[in-house]
Amino acid sequence: MVSLQRGAASATFEIAPDGIVRGELRGLLVPANAGAISALLLQAAVEQGGRGLICSVERSLVALPPIDPDHYRYVPEGMLAVPVAIVLSHEQMRVYERVTGAAALSGVTRRGFLWREEAEAWMQQQARALSANRVWWSERRSPP
Repeated sequence: MVSLQRGAASATFEIAPDGIVRGELRGLLVPANAGAISALLLQAAVEQGGRGLICSVERSLVALPPIDPDHYRYVPEGMLAVPVAIVLSHEQMRVYERVTGAAALSGVTRRGFLWREEAEAWMQQQARALSANRVWWSERRSPP
């Protein structure tokens, strides 16, 4: 288990044998720390060859303004390709809907869930689809 701290927010995560990074954010998520701690989690997923990130923020206080879709233009391409599932409380879902809306406009795969089981099922589906896509592209690029 790896721990990260950014201001009033902290994160713990581990990379499971299936290649999915599973983590939890705690504390106060505000514009000054949310982007930085999220980037660290995504970076860890990419560096470890992670197939996706499932993170719970149920025990966090989320105080974020609407996300500008332009934000994703500054995120490295390798991090954009990692699907992210966030497990939220009912109250946080409204805030996160703005994040997923901005992500969708940028072509990035982000989804919010109320239950970890749903997030897990969705992530496995995304991981299979991405693997199939990589196989398809490798076969397409291979000389006959």
